[in-house]
Amino acid sequence: MILFAKSKESSHVRVSVVVGILTATGSSFVPKTCVAQSAANKAAAEALFDQGRSLTQSGDYAQACQKFDASQKLDEGIGTLLYLADCYEKTGRTASAWATFKEAASMAGAQGQPSRQKLAKQRALALEAGLAKVIIEVAQGDEKVLGFEVRSDSVPIPTAQYGVPVPIDPGEHHIEASAPGKQSYTEVIRVSKGVSHVTVPLLADLSESKSKAAPIVLAPPKPNYAASGVQVTTAAFPAKSGPESESTPGKNQRFAAYAFGGLGIVGVGVGSYFGFTAIHHHSQSKQSCPAASDDTCFNQRLDVYNSAVSDAKVSTAAFIAGGALLATGIVLYLTAPNKPSIKASAAVLPDAALLSVGGTW
Repeated sequence: MILFAKSKESSHVRVSVVVGILTATGSSFVPKTCVAQSAANKAAAEALFDQGRSLTQSGDYAQACQKFDASQKLDEGIGTLLYLADCYEKTGRTASAWATFKEAASMAGAQGQPSRQKLAKQRALALEAGLAKVIIEVAQGDEKVLGFEVRSDSVPIPTAQYGVPVPIDPGEHHIEASAPGKQSYTEVIRVSKGVSHVTVPLLADLSESKSKAAPIVLAPPKPNYAASGVQVTTAAFPAKSGPESESTPGKNQRFAAYAFGGLGIVGVGVGSYFGFTAIHHHSQSKQSCPAASDDTCFNQRLDVYNSAVSDAKVSTAAFIAGGALLATGIVLYLTAPNKPSIKASAAVLPDAALLSVGGTW
C-alpha cells in the first residue's frame, strides 16, 4: 500500500519509506493531538525528524531513535511514531517497538487513517509472539506499607502490575524496592527471551540492621604493680626476622636509603674513572713536539687537551651527583624508624608470679 501526505515544511507531495511501505514524513496534514504547539517547537521537531531519517539511512539507528523521540515530544505525529517504532525494532528494543506501534495504531484510528492503523497493527502483531516478559511479585505485607515502591530502571511500577507478565526490552534491568523505615532491595536481571520472574522479598526493618552492630568491648584497666610495691622486671628481645616483619615501619625508607647509597657509590666510581682519564690526557698534552715538526703535533696535543677537559667535566659532574646521592642515602637510613622489638615483663607477687609480653611494631 502507498500513502501520500504533505510534509511538515512544504506544500508539495512527498513520499517517505518506512519498512516496505511509504508513509508521510514526520507529521501529516491531519490535525495534531497536541493543539497548543508553538511554531518554534514545530520547526525544531521537523529538524530533529529530518536528522533521524538521515541517521537511519546511514545505519545509525541508536542515534536516530533519540532524534525521533525528541521530535515526537515536541510535535506529535503518526508518521514520527511509525519511524520511532521501526527504529526501536532495529535496535533490538522489541517491547518498546511493540508499544509504540500500538500507540501509532490507536492514534491513526482516532484520526481516521485506516491505512496507517492497519500497518501499525500488523507490525505490532508480528512482534507480539517473540516479546520477552517479566513478572514482578512482591512479598505479602510490603505492598500495604505507606510509601512502598518498586522501580524498574528507576521507573515506578504500579501496584496493579505486580504478578502480571509485562513486555520488556531484552538486556540488563535494575529492579529496586524501598519503603520508609525499611532496608532497600536491589536486583539486576538479564532478560533475553521468554518470561523472567522477580520476587521482591519482605523488606527488613532498619532497626534490625542497627541491632546487629558489633558490641563495644572495653579493655580492663592495666594493674598498677608499682603502687603495691611489687618488683617488675622487663627484658627486650629483637623482633623475629622473616615474613612476619616485612611490613615493619621504616622498611621502605631503609630500602630507599640503600638504593640512593648504591647509586651514589656508582656515581663516585664513574667520577673517579673519568678523573684518572682526564689526568692521563692532560699529561699527554704536555709532551713536547720535535723542533722540525709541523702543526700536526700541535693539533694532536690540542685534541688530547680538549679530551682531558671533557673528561674532567664528566668527572666533576659524576662526583657531585654521586656525593649527593650517597648523602641522601645516609640521611634516609639514619632517619628511618627503628625496627620492631618485643618486651617481656615479669612480676613476682607474694602468692603468684605474672608474666606479660608486649612490643612495638
